[in-house]
Amino acid sequence: AARGTGPGDLVALLLPRSPEMVVALLAVLKAGAAYLPIDAAYPRDRIGYMLDDARPVLALTTDAESAGLDGSDVPRLLLDDPDVRAAVRSRPDGAVTDADRTRPLTVRDAAYVIYTSGSTGRPKGVVVEHRTVAVMVADQGPRMGIGPATRWLQFASYSFDAATWELSIGLLSGATMILSTAEERGPGGPLAELVERTGTTMVCLPPTVLSAWPADRPMPDGVQLVVAGEACPPELVERFSRGRVMRNAYGPTEATVCASISEPLSGAVKPPIGFPLHNTRLYVLDGRLRPVAPGVTGELYIGGDQLARGYLRRPELTAGRFVADPYATAPGGRMYRSGDLVRWNADGSLDYVGRVDDQVKLRGFRIEPGEIEGVLLSRDDIAGAAVIVREDRPGDKRLVAYVVAAGDPVDVREVRSRLAAELPEHMVPSAVVALDALPLTGNGKLDRRALPAPDYTLAASGLAPADEREALLCRAFAEVLGLESAGADAGFFDLGGDSISSIQLVARAREAGLAITAQDVFVHRTPQALALVAGTAEGTGTVGAGDGTGPVPATPITAWFDAIPGPTDGFHQAAVVQTPAGASYERIEGALQALLDHHDALRRRGDEILEAG
Repeated sequence: AARGTGPGDLVALLLPRSPEMVVALLAVLKAGAAYLPIDAAYPRDRIGYMLDDARPVLALTTDAESAGLDGSDVPRLLLDDPDVRAAVRSRPDGAVTDADRTRPLTVRDAAYVIYTSGSTGRPKGVVVEHRTVAVMVADQGPRMGIGPATRWLQFASYSFDAATWELSIGLLSGATMILSTAEERGPGGPLAELVERTGTTMVCLPPTVLSAWPADRPMPDGVQLVVAGEACPPELVERFSRGRVMRNAYGPTEATVCASISEPLSGAVKPPIGFPLHNTRLYVLDGRLRPVAPGVTGELYIGGDQLARGYLRRPELTAGRFVADPYATAPGGRMYRSGDLVRWNADGSLDYVGRVDDQVKLRGFRIEPGEIEGVLLSRDDIAGAAVIVREDRPGDKRLVAYVVAAGDPVDVREVRSRLAAELPEHMVPSAVVALDALPLTGNGKLDRRALPAPDYTLAASGLAPADEREALLCRAFAEVLGLESAGADAGFFDLGGDSISSIQLVARAREAGLAITAQDVFVHRTPQALALVAGTAEGTGTVGAGDGTGPVPATPITAWFDAIPGPTDGFHQAAVVQTPAGASYERIEGALQALLDHHDALRRRGDEILEAG
């Protein structure tokens, strides 16, 4: 406040994790300004973008971290400068009031701005007001029994909103906040040792970090545990809910960190994301903003007093995500479109299903990777799992699963076989990759971009072909799957094959003079086994074309068409397809003509529609 900052101003914080960081954060809030936390480990370009976009009036930093501000014209204040320390000590040691501020502080003033990843690749700043933080603290502190006896391990990076949740609830409830270095709170043994050594009684961890907790070092009884940030597998609930209160929390930055929290968890069950906080409304809506029935998946919309103001200097984006609430009891109500898929349980709690934008369309099928991850995590021998779509070759999209063993190493072939027995074919990953640990981002969430590409060459190497037939099939395997070579004992699906590429394999084998079917590929799988059942192809032109005439039973769609009253002169079904880059009209015409020449059904017309049966 002495430097003229106050309500309506934004102050950047570029500080190491330390008591001084917490003091600086509180000082900005006391002055009435809003703080902008910046992690010194961020790339220089990202820091520069945040400063240019947010336009803070001041940056609080230290001499060591100040290099991150180079290239920016934001005024800086070095908190470890002796003159600054002396000036701070000279200030009155009393409460800051509106008389000390540049103008009176209101609950509608901004408290902080947190930058989150944007779908366009540009981070966006979320502006959160004092009133919404107060709503969160008033609900969460009493609900979790936080008080002076609580020893809270502050885990999250202060550049993420989870740190606001920890510090606001903890400090305003009188708890002791335990700060630590990055090395001390490292996943696994270091974090377990830190919790024991400091007598921690409260901690909030992402499930990925929790899954790395050493099996031979149980978490001390009585430590209250909240998991948040990503879906928590049942195995972790079974393991960590004994001897403690364990809850699952949910909330986006746009709803002030936490919008719902579960009741205490127990047993090997998929944990719900719980019930809404006080003064928070949760809606599960369809694409036309209509409520869906319990058990039906819909998109989660959040309304009530915890909504952020919006996105900093992004009015169009704010209007697109913070929309009018048609179910609000007071005029002017808003709701936030979360992009999360959820469903109501019978008890009124919510189950998290996945992300709207995580849904992928692969070979015409809509696939929710979270469903596949759920099947993987239901196994006792798997502690962590992630499923993504990779496109390591242009135009060749494949589902890939990554697993972390709960104990002894898992057999990835057996894992894939089990998935094939439990899921539709289009949901079975082309490859399963075993990892020692899932890669994490700076805030402890899964870093999907760091997941490695599958190494199909390991499965491809193997037995040399014994004869020309096996050699032809080995070459066909390699050509279809984009490999340099394939062994005679290599399984087609272990190499990344799927139902579509199996059809391509059949065609490639036919060109080489071998007749196999897609069913043969699913049953026999290897060049060695397929060579034993392959027949001799008679060529690559039309097969058994005949004259293409004769009676044809009516299909349901033709029977429906025949039942339409009145004259009809045609029935058309249309679909729009995206042509690959470089495609020409002549090549497309040639491909379509080849299909017409090959398939009788495509050249057939019905002189009379027969009745079904």
